[in-house]
Amino acid sequence: MTWSFFAAYVIIDGIGVTVMGDFAPGSTLAGMDNYLYPAAVLFMVGRWLAGGYTRTAALDRFCRIFVVLMVLNAGVAAMGLFTDISGILGAFWGGVALDGQSVAVLALNNGRLSGIFNQPVEAGVAYSLALFAAVYLYGRSGRGDRPVLLGGIAAALLLGGVLSVSKVFLLCGVPMAAWQAIGLGRPLRRLLVVGGGLAAAAVVGGQAGLTNWNGSWMLRMLIPGAGSSGLFAQYTADRFHSVGASARAWDYVLDTRPWLGYGVGGLAVPYDSGWAEAVVVGGLIGVGLLALMLVLVVSSWWRVRRIRSPEQRRFATSVTVLCLFGTIGVPVFTANRVGLFLVVLLTLLLFADDDPVVPGAAETSVRGPGVAYVPLQGNGRWDDTRVGRRPPPAGPVGTRRTGHRQRPPASGGPVTELPTMGMSSARRQGRAAARPTYRYQAVS
Repeated sequence: MTWSFFAAYVIIDGIGVTVMGDFAPGSTLAGMDNYLYPAAVLFMVGRWLAGGYTRTAALDRFCRIFVVLMVLNAGVAAMGLFTDISGILGAFWGGVALDGQSVAVLALNNGRLSGIFNQPVEAGVAYSLALFAAVYLYGRSGRGDRPVLLGGIAAALLLGGVLSVSKVFLLCGVPMAAWQAIGLGRPLRRLLVVGGGLAAAAVVGGQAGLTNWNGSWMLRMLIPGAGSSGLFAQYTADRFHSVGASARAWDYVLDTRPWLGYGVGGLAVPYDSGWAEAVVVGGLIGVGLLALMLVLVVSSWWRVRRIRSPEQRRFATSVTVLCLFGTIGVPVFTANRVGLFLVVLLTLLLFADDDPVVPGAAETSVRGPGVAYVPLQGNGRWDDTRVGRRPPPAGPVGTRRTGHRQRPPASGGPVTELPTMGMSSARRQGRAAARPTYRYQAVS
């Protein structure tokens, strides 16, 4: 609701506004796209959940697809070390910067390889989110702890992040992913495997000619003391200097339309931070709405942190920190493609409930699209409480070890008395026998 109000405000605010002076007006159509698609993403995720996915099942599926896509993008970026594929990638790059060239072309001239992303900072945010998702998927305790797979994925994502030379990735994404991994599962074994994989990747990269990469000088500029303008200016690329484009646009808006800004089209300048974009499109009111949005994110994280699993709690913390940190260098909510990933993860981690609310029912759980099944009596919990599993079926019930199950009754079918799921040991069978039975029926 807050973002929808923000989008409606900047769209209405831009009607009839004329830009005069040193700046040209920005694209109204592109601005409307940037502000409307986060609201569309929220609606899309809501349809996922209404279609039968549980929150955790939807989160797991999205993370798996997202991680695979970002690993592929890292491979595409690595191909730029050996051959020029800018002619193909130009179809994905958009926006015009200096001299009529896209930001990606200018970054490529400096050796920064970001794959299909137009800006290295967008690639850095995406690689950070993918790294958080990989740790969440393959760094869980128990059967989810897969250090070898995690090591391979982390090596690919780190390669992509390094090639983009994104400060958001190197200064926020990597440290938060390490913090996330250390607190889950078997951290020592995982760190040893991941560290060994990274060492092997470094050897292979050196043999493949990574040492001759012409963007390595930008990595060296991130070493503290390498710049002559101070640490803050060094890590912000001096984007907040008084003669920078963002600072001049900020001063221009405050001198001409301080409270309302210039609407969704904004000005034809690069927005080097979320705050610069907020003041240009919405003035001081827009800055307040962006601050309110970040407060909503933090308050939602604080509210759900105790009811989420340890894996999801650390995942949500990493995404929340990146959301706050990223606004310094990029408009994280409206940056094309990256905003899509961020809004989906924020919705599934912070804003969505665990299960659809059904009147008169205590709990609902469905693995994917289909019919939801609701307990009609008992305490509202079945024996297998792992999220994404259906309630135990009628008839012969399989064990936890084999997991054989029959389908629950179809919608409109008869209500069936279901026994508690059988256990693989006598002790567990005794405990299960002491639990009450439940009745389930299909919810149309």
